Amino acid sequence: MFKMKYDVWSKNGKQQFVLVPMADYRTICQRLEDDADFRAIEASKKRQAGSARTSLEQLKRELGFTRGRKNSRK
Repeated sequence: MFKMKYDVWSKNGKQQFVLVPMADYRTICQRLEDDADFRAIEASKKRQAGSARTSLEQLKRELGFTRGRKNSRK
């Protein structure tokens, strides 16, 4: 579990601001981005459920890609 260090600043007796170390801020931002990516992937899966699928091999054929030769060094 991530433990965050922070200070709460008050103004006129009301909590107004939170001061967070930069490393913790970056961690928070990365986790929010990861969560947004996960939600986008899950939403995409739901939208595409039941639709026709194309295999990677079929896509390569349709786009005209062929298997290349491996270079051998002698």
